Amino acid sequence: MTAQAPPTRSELVELLASYGDRPPGEVPDRVDSLELAWIIHSMEERYDVELDLDDVRLARMVTLDSVLDVLAATLGGEPHDRPAAHG
Repeated sequence: MTAQAPPTRSELVELLASYGDRPPGEVPDRVDSLELAWIIHSMEERYDVELDLDDVRLARMVTLDSVLDVLAATLGGEPHDRPAAHG
C-alpha cells in the first residue's frame, strides 16, 4: 500500500460531529464502538482501501489520539496536525 497522509485530529472531530449530528465542540475524546466502526468505514471509503485491523489494534482505538496513531501506522503516514515522533 502506498503511504497516504492519514486524517488530522480536526478531520476526525468533524467526521464524528457529522455522525452524531452535534457541534464539533461536543465530540468527546473517547471513541465508542459505533463511532469507531464509522471512522473505519469512512477511512476505507476515503482511501479506497480495506483496513485489515487485528484485535490488538482495534482494542487500542479508544481515544481520538489512539485512533490517529493506529491510522497513521496502518496508512503509512503522519497526521497533518500532530508532529512526527523523533527518536
